[in-house]
Amino acid sequence: MGGAVNAYPRRPYAVRIDPDQPLRALARRVRGLRVAAFLTQDGLARRAGLSRDTVARLEAGRTALGRPRMRTLTALAAAFGVEPEQLLPDPGQFWGQDLDE
Repeated sequence: MGGAVNAYPRRPYAVRIDPDQPLRALARRVRGLRVAAFLTQDGLARRAGLSRDTVARLEAGRTALGRPRMRTLTALAAAFGVEPEQLLPDPGQFWGQDLDE
């Protein structure tokens, strides 16, 4: 039987945390909003002033820095007509701090 390879070693004291989980959640949100708005990746990129590659990478859960740039998030939020917090409810997941302070 073939199975997925577990990237996390089994340690009885380790808590399994997927470091990509916030990025994957963001990717699902962006793609969902894009599809609901009947936009292609190219259409969203044009509306947001981003490259199609940036949109494609973000939807695939990959970014150049391992986290999205704030400028990218604000551009996408503006393109969708939502607040950035609706794309990323907890920015501290990426930047490791409370940005309201």
